[in-house]
Amino acid sequence: MDAGHSSFATFRSPKAASYSRQLIKHFSHKIPVTEDGERCVLSFSCGIADLTTGEDMIRFRLTSPTKAELHETQEVMESHLLRFAFRDKPAALEWRSVSQ
Repeated sequence: MDAGHSSFATFRSPKAASYSRQLIKHFSHKIPVTEDGERCVLSFSCGIADLTTGEDMIRFRLTSPTKAELHETQEVMESHLLRFAFRDKPAALEWRSVSQ
């Protein structure tokens, strides 16, 4: 996939590892998922989500061929994360563009 557009965000929570596992398990039933230790790559039709999980954070790096697909990938990742973490009342993610 052409990596024309990229963005990143960091989600902090003491339960980050649990939320990351929940995201991975949820999406592994629908799309290709590659895991390697603390890192996981989710391959959506609209883009690639590269997750790195630490003790208290999940770092998302997304790449998509178009801005519209990048926005779609952001929406998918964020909506699922916020739904899984609803008890913690998390704030929306702050996506930052990455220069290519």
